[in-house]
Amino acid sequence: MFLNATKCDIYIGTSAGAKLIKEIENAEHSVKILSPFLSPFLVQKLIGLHHRNINIQLITTDTIEDFYGDRKRNIYELIQQQIHTDTEAKNSRKQWTSYKRFTTIITYLLTGLAIWVAYAYQDAKAYFLIIPILLLLFFLQSLKSKIARKRVFSYSYKKLFPFKVVVAPDKYDYNGMYLHGKMYIIDDRIAYLGSLNFTGGGTKKNYETRIRFGTKEAVDKMVYEFDELFNDEKFPEVSIQSWGKQLYPEPIN
Repeated sequence: MFLNATKCDIYIGTSAGAKLIKEIENAEHSVKILSPFLSPFLVQKLIGLHHRNINIQLITTDTIEDFYGDRKRNIYELIQQQIHTDTEAKNSRKQWTSYKRFTTIITYLLTGLAIWVAYAYQDAKAYFLIIPILLLLFFLQSLKSKIARKRVFSYSYKKLFPFKVVVAPDKYDYNGMYLHGKMYIIDDRIAYLGSLNFTGGGTKKNYETRIRFGTKEAVDKMVYEFDELFNDEKFPEVSIQSWGKQLYPEPIN
């Protein structure tokens, strides 16, 4: 994308994100953000906007998983686990549990009976008595194992709002391309470019550069570029299911 002779505001220095954050907080219908790095407290701002029915779209990299002290992983707040119950498996397990003591006693009795028969009848006739007992024991153990292997619970995950997590180039080779740009679009009428990430350091402490656009032509092209990137498949992504499995426990039963 190329823009020429576009009216804009330029800011260089610290607190480069002060105006940006204020305009994001005052968004009326949508916020689009491209930032390789995120800070948890700014992710919380996006979650708050989502709960105000502001449409959020986020593009970031998988460095989002980093811990910040004792805080939760950033991505954790954006993924919701859904638990699905297999009623048939649950009922089978419940029924087996009800008869567990009974089947354990039967197993011990059959085992003892097989040993006694082998000892009492030390000839070929013993096999005709032991084999049915062993088959019954095998059947009970097979039934127990089959029920134990049944998954009562399965899991799926959904995003709190639409976001895209791109794999960093050191984890996946895609011609050395790195998602390094930063882009912020508020209500499809204000857009920011610059060096600042959506982090505390980027928006407050660091020496950064940022450009603010307000002309319709410029913002429309930024929106188009963002949408293209959001739907572009050339950047390998981390799937929502992969994130969910890393972040949430998934007990089988």
